[in-house]
Amino acid sequence: MNDKIYLPGLNGIRAIAALSVVFSHINNRLDYYKLPKSELLDLANFGVTMFFTLSGFLITYLLLKEIEKTGTIDIKKFYMRRVLRIWPLYYLYLFIVVFLNGIENLQWPILFYIFILPNFKNSFVGVFATVVGSKNLVFMIGHYWSLGVEEQFYAFWPWMVRKTKILFRFLVIFPIFYIVLKISLKLLGVPYGVLTFFHYTRFGCLTIGALGAYLFYHNSPKIKWIIGKWWIEAMAWMVLLIVALNKFHLASVIDHEIISIVTLIIIFNQIANPKRLISLENKTFDYLGKISFGLYVYNPLVIYGMSFLLNKLDIENQMLKQIMIYVSVVVAIVLVAHLSYYYFEKRFLKIKLNYTTVHSAASKSESLT
Repeated sequence: MNDKIYLPGLNGIRAIAALSVVFSHINNRLDYYKLPKSELLDLANFGVTMFFTLSGFLITYLLLKEIEKTGTIDIKKFYMRRVLRIWPLYYLYLFIVVFLNGIENLQWPILFYIFILPNFKNSFVGVFATVVGSKNLVFMIGHYWSLGVEEQFYAFWPWMVRKTKILFRFLVIFPIFYIVLKISLKLLGVPYGVLTFFHYTRFGCLTIGALGAYLFYHNSPKIKWIIGKWWIEAMAWMVLLIVALNKFHLASVIDHEIISIVTLIIIFNQIANPKRLISLENKTFDYLGKISFGLYVYNPLVIYGMSFLLNKLDIENQMLKQIMIYVSVVVAIVLVAHLSYYYFEKRFLKIKLNYTTVHSAASKSESLT
């Protein structure tokens, strides 16, 4: 009997979030191709929040299933799973960037990346502080802040979930506390780096995702009510459309928490509503979601590298040049992520199975094997 857990549509959310980051980074690096920069996409920034919410949801749900199956959480195995999923690609890409720039050109802020604390570096040292000698290559690892946030959150999260008696109360109170804390710090006029740190370190969004997992695991009537109202799902998609048009902004201290709630509504409808308005369950999204970690990690370096190839073509028509940039760069990023997943990451994912108590499927095809 196949006991793998597969929740439909989640790879579609991963694909949307990853591609939004890719297109936003291309927009902001058009100067590599001797074109004026375009604006960053809000959907990319909020796309990371979608990643956080989904990650908090999925990992918390699997931890709750582990408690159901074994009566506890094997903390050591949890950490090994995180290490085997994140660290190989994290450090491989970091090594590639350092090697291309020259190890002799390293500056001390690289330690923030080595110890998986890039959100601290961006907040207190500066986003553009020199890590390696080349200014261009500084951009190659700037997006690592989100990986640092996730790993820091999961350093303590399994311990919290194991304390199931206080878990629900914590899941409700902590996001509210986090918002109040951000508002208080802003009103108190604390140094900008502190506010930036809490902007990057979105533990509140991860916890909102975890709250969704708790409600789903316990078959809460609230979820049935949410997915029973088509207009709630429609409003969630409308908010994401507004975000995609760079028009969404209520207040900086709560914008990301709102998007986390919107993401939860979409998650609930994808996994539990057979009459959902929009289905993200298809082969394309399934595939892109499966390789989304690589899409996210490699994209800055591929964007940079492709500029050397495309600039040699010396295309005069700017519109044609832009079309070629977006098409060829996206294809190249997908190719690199594909090769990475199937010929590098999967080697560690197979080892990861040795530390897995509750098995989950990364795609629909895997759930059937």
